[in-house]
Amino acid sequence: MNPRQRRGVLLMIVAAIGAVAVFVSVFTYLTSQQERLGDTVTVLRLAEDVDAYQPIGEDSVERVQVPSIYFDPEVFITDLGEIETPSDQRLVAASFMEAGVYLQHGMVMPQPTLTTGEREIAIMVDAETGVAGKVQRGSIVDIYGTFEARDHGEACAVRVITEVEVLDIGELRTQENAAGGVAGVVPVTFRLEAQDALQLAYAEDFSAKLRLALVSPDGGGSPGEAEFCSGDFADIIGAQDQEDDTTTTDQRRTPRGE
Repeated sequence: MNPRQRRGVLLMIVAAIGAVAVFVSVFTYLTSQQERLGDTVTVLRLAEDVDAYQPIGEDSVERVQVPSIYFDPEVFITDLGEIETPSDQRLVAASFMEAGVYLQHGMVMPQPTLTTGEREIAIMVDAETGVAGKVQRGSIVDIYGTFEARDHGEACAVRVITEVEVLDIGELRTQENAAGGVAGVVPVTFRLEAQDALQLAYAEDFSAKLRLALVSPDGGGSPGEAEFCSGDFADIIGAQDQEDDTTTTDQRRTPRGE
């Protein structure tokens, strides 16, 4: 074996020793990490978006293995049986959740149920002026109705209900309007006291249009007057015209140069 061959063999031996050393170091590191992380647990991760108040079923989740050191079973949901309870006690999403979220106990809540004195009522709301894509399940809204003038009365806009929670929003559908045309409407469900449900039912039948006004999450503050009629509008316009006339007269009386 000549010197060149000996050098080649020596390099191969050194490379083999280096490969074994790298393998041992990697194996040692992985073993230490495994010991540090401990065992794994199964947690549930959303496989699809879930809207607020919607039930979370088998098709909505996927089971993944994660290190138990980072996922406390008392915080994260590890068993779908914790969610799929009987229908009268079923848990639903507390708010909108995107796919990929790991489910925690604080993210679900008992399905809203009616309490003593409450009624669940659905109305048809214009899809463009009444909802416009911004009102969602769980939104807090004011409900306004506009009433046409009848029997020499005044046309009025009335706040029918203040700060009510939207329980559910259905699919877009079409409905024939009073003019004979077709408009897009959305069924919106509310959970109301009996008197409020009665007022809403009346407003849906006799108002020209119902609108939902989204209320700030921080609260609606002072809602102001609950009714505004054509006479009030005429008074405002008249006061503005009178103010404009007074301003014009004063300008005419003011000498030039002053």
